[in-house]
Amino acid sequence: DSWIRRSVSLLAIGSASGFLAGLFGVGGGAIVVPALALATEMDHKTMLGTSLLAMVPTAIAGLATHAKLGHLHTNVAFPLVIGTCLGAFLGGKLASDFIPEQPMKFGFGLLMIVLGGRTFLNSFR
Repeated sequence: DSWIRRSVSLLAIGSASGFLAGLFGVGGGAIVVPALALATEMDHKTMLGTSLLAMVPTAIAGLATHAKLGHLHTNVAFPLVIGTCLGAFLGGKLASDFIPEQPMKFGFGLLMIVLGGRTFLNSFR
């Protein structure tokens, strides 16, 4: 029974995240990690890794849809791909080897507040 409840909860998180990823281009860190914090007992670093894994097929599905619609700028995307891969590797290494759990959670929360606030304020322009 608890397995079913947990599976349904995770399916709901995944469905909402996938929908929001396709609609707004967000999902992994902004949606899945906070949702996993509410729905599971995972530590923060495991939530980050799990979220990243879940976003791979989501990104591919969203990319296919936007590519079909012609919503891609490859001259911008390819340098971003190189930079994000390098940054993700270095950030993951730093997080796993040097930064304790509590500062990671604090930094993540602060980042969500700053980015969310800026996005909200920019919506009035």
